[in-house]
Amino acid sequence: MRQRQANTDVVVDVTSLISAEEFLLSQNRREAPEDPFARQCFVEVVQSLIFMSQVYVAHPVLHAPGPQDFGERPYLLRALVGSGLMRPLNLDPAQQEAATALEASAVHDLQTVHGLTSMARFVEQAFVCDTASAGGQDALSSRIRDWSAFQEREVRRVAGHHAQRISTRDGVEEDAFGEWARAAAVMLGQALQEIAAPAQGNYLMATLARGMKYRARAEAAGVSYQSHPMRRDFSLTFDMTREGADEDRVLDLIQSVRGIHTTLSRAAGQDDSHRLQLLQLELPLLGGRLWVPSEAGKYNDQDWIALVASRIRRYRDRAADLRTAVERCVTDEDYVRLARDIEGVKRQLLERLGLRRAELSAMERELVGTVASVGEAATGVPMVSGLWFGARALGKQFSFTGAQPFQRFLYREFVDAWKRAGR
Repeated sequence: MRQRQANTDVVVDVTSLISAEEFLLSQNRREAPEDPFARQCFVEVVQSLIFMSQVYVAHPVLHAPGPQDFGERPYLLRALVGSGLMRPLNLDPAQQEAATALEASAVHDLQTVHGLTSMARFVEQAFVCDTASAGGQDALSSRIRDWSAFQEREVRRVAGHHAQRISTRDGVEEDAFGEWARAAAVMLGQALQEIAAPAQGNYLMATLARGMKYRARAEAAGVSYQSHPMRRDFSLTFDMTREGADEDRVLDLIQSVRGIHTTLSRAAGQDDSHRLQLLQLELPLLGGRLWVPSEAGKYNDQDWIALVASRIRRYRDRAADLRTAVERCVTDEDYVRLARDIEGVKRQLLERLGLRRAELSAMERELVGTVASVGEAATGVPMVSGLWFGARALGKQFSFTGAQPFQRFLYREFVDAWKRAGR
């Protein structure tokens, strides 16, 4: 009998792919990205491609688009669709009817007296960065303004890009969401001018409101919507399970994998703190690079994007056991067991990387205590001496004995990235 599986399909938006592409292109140029959300979006897109069964991209206007309807840019969208890693979200007639009703309901909600209040609250909260992102966060207003200016310069003015998806003069679709966005921009007036690039108020409001449209279409298709960070609070981000389990369970499990890095960081001393930062940049599970630094700058933009897309494809194949483990989580008990297994990986990693003492036998503990061969420079951080290496030689830290294939995969990935970070 076939085992039940949770639905972990997810929809991403073009805006997220544009930001993720800017991160990739900036790495190839060896420059800082101009989009303030670039790295965060790259992290989230890659993690969706690794963890989720199927990833779709929604068109801002069409219910059943083909690849050609998205335009020539972003290159990343074309590369991911071309390699089979992503598909355009296509709604069948029944789903289109459901989406139309859900979109009408969303517009009605925006048009109530609480609409602008909700938008203002969203603007305040939309820039809480995911814990997987690296580095500090700039002020809210400057991040919105920088994003708005980037979109005007690198997206709206570029042939084959935004205008091929939405061809209006102001870049806002001619539907009820677009009408609301234009009206909201007028009502917000001066406040909006403080955070949007010049003459970009309509465009910014439409970008925010469009998240509700994407959410409606994802709901009609029975999948989840992973929004761009600017749309975060208007979406049910990673609402993966629709078959009896709590809606946040899969997100919790993904955060558990991300939390392995946090656990290691807390256990590491000052000497290893920079190495842990490098590990984050090395490991694709954490949005780390899928290339070596020497490869950057050798390719044009399209070839560079194609190279990274092919690496994502290969890494997704390698992560099949982990993806299967998530898909098999249907009941609450399934999620608890998987979370327990991930905790087991954390414990093994702490021991393997020398960040926590291995479990010794009673005789070994007595020997250690007698000769004081192991001290602690800080809580949880062992100071290694000869007997400690003797304990390693007993095989307590060299291999992960978990029976689950996904546990071995996670363990191996972190250990290999740790080694690379130490070079």
